[in-house]
Amino acid sequence: MENAEVFITSLRWDNIYLKAKLEGDIQSAEFAVADKKCGRVYRMDYFDPETGELTINITNIGGGRMLTNGVWYLKYRREGGEWRTVPITMEVGYCLKDMDKVYRYAGTCYACVFTFVPVRERQDLVFEMTFTYMTRNDNIRKRQFRVEAPKFKKRFIKKLIWFLENVINAIYQINSHIAPRNGRRVLLMSESRCPMNGNLKALDDRIKERGLDVRTGKRLDRQRLKMSYWFVKTLEDDNDLKILWTWLRLAFVTANKDFIFVDDYSTFFNNVRLHPKTTLVQVWHAGVGFKAVGYARFGKRGTPNPWRCCYRQLDYAIVGGEFLRDVYAEVFGIDRERCLPYGLMRLDNYLDAKRVVDFRRDFYQKNPDWQGRKVILFAPTFRGPGQRTSYYPYEMLDWERIYDFCGDEYLFVIKQHPFIPKPVTIDEKYADRILDFSSYPDINELFYVTDILITDYSSNIYEFSLHGKPMLFYAFDKEEYELMRGLHRTLDRHAPGKVCRTTAELLEAIEKGDFETERLRRFVRENFDSTEGLASDKVIDNIILKKQ
Repeated sequence: MENAEVFITSLRWDNIYLKAKLEGDIQSAEFAVADKKCGRVYRMDYFDPETGELTINITNIGGGRMLTNGVWYLKYRREGGEWRTVPITMEVGYCLKDMDKVYRYAGTCYACVFTFVPVRERQDLVFEMTFTYMTRNDNIRKRQFRVEAPKFKKRFIKKLIWFLENVINAIYQINSHIAPRNGRRVLLMSESRCPMNGNLKALDDRIKERGLDVRTGKRLDRQRLKMSYWFVKTLEDDNDLKILWTWLRLAFVTANKDFIFVDDYSTFFNNVRLHPKTTLVQVWHAGVGFKAVGYARFGKRGTPNPWRCCYRQLDYAIVGGEFLRDVYAEVFGIDRERCLPYGLMRLDNYLDAKRVVDFRRDFYQKNPDWQGRKVILFAPTFRGPGQRTSYYPYEMLDWERIYDFCGDEYLFVIKQHPFIPKPVTIDEKYADRILDFSSYPDINELFYVTDILITDYSSNIYEFSLHGKPMLFYAFDKEEYELMRGLHRTLDRHAPGKVCRTTAELLEAIEKGDFETERLRRFVRENFDSTEGLASDKVIDNIILKKQ
């Protein structure tokens, strides 16, 4: 090891990332994860020269793929040379016994297991990483997690659903190969939001403004787009047969599309293999927040399947800026190059002065009680592993204290996360100062009349930060949430405002004006690029029209 050009001095896990600290002549070296004979080689590009750490994303080893079963090594080489296994120090060798890791997914039916052992290779001490997929069913033909169930009736139902999903995929495949394509058919869809809003609506509006929609445009036929729309809240439905009927119709709707834009997780694409000439684009409904989503929470309850997941089929993901490319590459399990930093389309002209003035005028006409009062908007994210089990513990708010604090100066307005179906219960005696505005369709519009935002781990901080108004973070369950759900970044270090643990702390911070606004300025600097041009135009010109 003394003569090694490159060697590992520490090895650690950071959620889905395996991080190896390297020393030696590392500047001119190329790194990869490979099998023993280098028959399969996955090059690693995520080396940080400042920390000396090489990062391996185990949910995306390259090309949006997981590692397969086998024994793997960390390799390096010089230009034109042979691949060699990177040696480790004796201290790292002793620590390998504590590096084994299990990531569960699909409930309790599946897991992928990483085990580490030190071995000798020539004169060097190196480590082997064995990657194994584990399942409760040893029959490889039945390794479809949807058919795993302890009781016959449930197994039968799951096998029937699995069979019907394959039928839907077959129908799609037949239709997609028969249906002609002309490069101009665009579908905007969501399985979790209805009606259309956010990024999808901004894209649709801009297409119409530019006269590109065949029904409204005046351009040449080859530049005009045939727009289609599909907005059904599939994820809220508990009836599997009804969902399958929805997917059957989708198999026909999506078959001839050249471009499909989605704004959230779409279960339909878990089960249907898209035609290679169809471009699938994710225009995620939210900006970056703190809670981990997608593959960033791999191994936790509700984690996506490593193979059968709609994210794996994405051609592109539109992200807010250069700083966020790595974040969403982690979330979607795709390569960084597919995350295009065009900005969020719903923020095109979002802060236009006329738009803000017109909205405020119309809003106050419809809600005269808001006029002359400061608005505290309480908009937390949901608790629970997913949409069907989402909730928020409103008992953690001291309603009487909030009511007394508001007086004649403030309104306390609640905007629930759209995943939460049950309305918040507000006692009638508080109704003149505490309001439920959860049914209002667009929270970004409410920001125009909001003076202070109180949230927690939600991504609504992204849009609100552009207003330069103060934020507070109500994180009564900070440690538990981070443990159970997982976070991209911690509140204590990155929240663009003061973090509070109780209702009393929140109200005291508002009363004293203690918002820690420097954190807000830093957040804006880090998360928004100063690029020119509209995000919607970039998507239209660089993705849709470029393919024609």
